[in-house]
Amino acid sequence: MNHVTIKDYILLMKPRVIWLLVLAAVAGYIFALPPKLNIITIIELTFVGLLSTGGSAVFNMYYERDIDAQMARTRNRPLPAGRVSPDSALIEALVLSIMGFALSYLWLGFWPTVFVVLGWFFYAIVYTVFLKCKSWLNILIGGIAGNAALLTGWTVVRPLDLKAFLLSMAVYLWIPAHIWSLVIRAKDDYSRTCIKMLPLEMSENNAMILVALLNIASNVYMLFLYLYLLNNIIGLVILLMVTAWSSYYSIKAIVRPNREVFWQMFKASSPVLTVFLILGMVLSIIR
Repeated sequence: MNHVTIKDYILLMKPRVIWLLVLAAVAGYIFALPPKLNIITIIELTFVGLLSTGGSAVFNMYYERDIDAQMARTRNRPLPAGRVSPDSALIEALVLSIMGFALSYLWLGFWPTVFVVLGWFFYAIVYTVFLKCKSWLNILIGGIAGNAALLTGWTVVRPLDLKAFLLSMAVYLWIPAHIWSLVIRAKDDYSRTCIKMLPLEMSENNAMILVALLNIASNVYMLFLYLYLLNNIIGLVILLMVTAWSSYYSIKAIVRPNREVFWQMFKASSPVLTVFLILGMVLSIIR
């Protein structure tokens, strides 16, 4: 085995992926409009999110290590590259996850912990183990983990209601277009594996048009939600700019479909959700 570093164990947690789910959890807490924000609670929520989502990501890496070895995009990850042993990765996944569950219950309470566990279960077990190599519905069902992240933060403050559900759907609707954009960009890689994804189940041109339209729909939903729940002219202008930037690549993909534009769309989609969540938090605090 190659020399292992702390960086490799951090990489197993998919830091570039999980930070957005942690942000969604913190946003859920702030969206719920507590009378006075508690910085300690935000720190606790962030720490629990890093542990639980990180643990589920490590388990995903552990379970998919053979698949990752087949793909040029992922074969240099710590497990397929041999820098971390499968046993060590499994131990890391279990330790992080159990710590996340336990601290969530101690710090945040019963209902937030229910959603922490649900998010972990839908990503690590339902998506990774049961569906990823069996059905293209994997993203649509596993995406419930995105809802669970935001609802974790919300239930720290108060019970679920329609507003909580609508806000969590911004995360859920963002996920398919984001992931399927990457699948189109790396179609040759994915085609060498057992992974089932909708863009692999239809003609490439039809898949490109569908995913581009889904990205536009996600952007429109966030704009609608902003107008409905968080209306503020300055924030609206900012959100319009980032959604226009993301939607530009979608329109470009519809007019002249090609794989490279989906890499640009993939990279442009994360800032849209990030800006939506940050704007929502700022407006919730200053109101």
